[in-house]
Amino acid sequence: MTSTATQRRSLTATVLALTIAALLPATAQAQETPSPECPANLDCRFVPAGYDWSSADHSDPNNYGNYDPANRPADGQKIQYIVIHDTESAPGSGVSPYDQAIATFQKPESGSSAHYVIRSSDGQVTQMVPTEDVAWHAGNWTMNEHSIGIEHEGIAAQGGTWYTEEMYRASADLVKYLAAKYHIPLDRQHIIGHEDVSRERTKNFAAAHWDPGPYWDWAHYMDLLGAPIKATGSADSQVVTINPDYATNQPPMTTCTAGTCTPLPAHGANFVHLRTAPDETAPLITDPVVHPDGSPGTTAIDDWSDKAVAGRSYALAGEQGDWTAIWYGGQKAWFANPGHRATVPGRGLLLTAPDGVASVPLYGRAFPEQSEYPAAIPFDPIWTVAPIPWTLPTGQNYVATGSFRAENYYARFDPAGVPANHTLVTGGTTYFQLSYNHRVVYVKASDVKALPYES
Repeated sequence: MTSTATQRRSLTATVLALTIAALLPATAQAQETPSPECPANLDCRFVPAGYDWSSADHSDPNNYGNYDPANRPADGQKIQYIVIHDTESAPGSGVSPYDQAIATFQKPESGSSAHYVIRSSDGQVTQMVPTEDVAWHAGNWTMNEHSIGIEHEGIAAQGGTWYTEEMYRASADLVKYLAAKYHIPLDRQHIIGHEDVSRERTKNFAAAHWDPGPYWDWAHYMDLLGAPIKATGSADSQVVTINPDYATNQPPMTTCTAGTCTPLPAHGANFVHLRTAPDETAPLITDPVVHPDGSPGTTAIDDWSDKAVAGRSYALAGEQGDWTAIWYGGQKAWFANPGHRATVPGRGLLLTAPDGVASVPLYGRAFPEQSEYPAAIPFDPIWTVAPIPWTLPTGQNYVATGSFRAENYYARFDPAGVPANHTLVTGGTTYFQLSYNHRVVYVKASDVKALPYES
């Protein structure tokens, strides 16, 4: 039996620990398991993602995962985007991709998480990270800071099988709820795919993800959100929005393993193939990141260099017969558009290189300059503001899809007691986000010239 003195010491220690925890700011510690943030009509539960690695050295500020506690948007990190993912984990040993994803996000050593995971068969929702916290889901810190990530059970190359109506509807209900809570516009500039997000730095730039992939029916999904893809500009607008008919748009696609490519069955798809000229025999466009040898793009399902996806808007670059050209990835890219049935007129702010400038550098994130970090935060060289492999050439126009002040949310492992932990570092530079190619990128506002707004 425990002695009375021991009981008192234990009680005193417990009260002291609880008092200290209560006094700590919300952003300074991983939170207890909360109730799920979901609309009432969904089957929704909360299973917390891993944070404290049980074998971690608690004095090591970097030895943790899979998310960062925060207090968004009250701490200054406005939630502006919802990112649609798929799990990509293959079924095995009787464990579904849904359960595999949840198990992965529960392991801090996996270094990844999402705010939500949705099951294919019935639309069950598992929340794993509170929306006020920053999940590690998009592979881009600027996007992580400002977004909520939703994983959908499935494999992109088999999306026609995995993306069920139950999943679409549960996801749409969840997104409508979150969009209302955080005042996120229901459009394709703010409801985006993981495939729309670029990597941050030149290193591993080609390894950017491409989910949810060509089989995700963006038109249907936006209809479910009550925000259909439709004309937003006048008939003579210089902005076009990609909008092929999903069911009848069945471009050839292949899946490749170890250098061997196999044709995929004909199926509806959400993109148009882009070519170097207005001719079906013209090569598909290429990209120096995906095809560093300069070879043309391919019909591989994961080759994102030559695909323009439904709902994305681009600057018009030309028209010829049944063909339309857009400025895409530093080049004029053509796609078949008979009767203009694959597009609708769009609108937006167009940006271009100033007169006399050959090209403008682009960036994978919107970070402050080194001199703008406070002394209490040791500068990490990976935060250096450096251009990515793409540029904005003179004479080309691109649609701005948002604007950002330079910022970087500095966060480290809570138990390590790091000075200035959970600090939002802000800079003086304003960045525009651009619809550049398959992905969005960033450009310094001071480097570009705005054209008259397309209304």
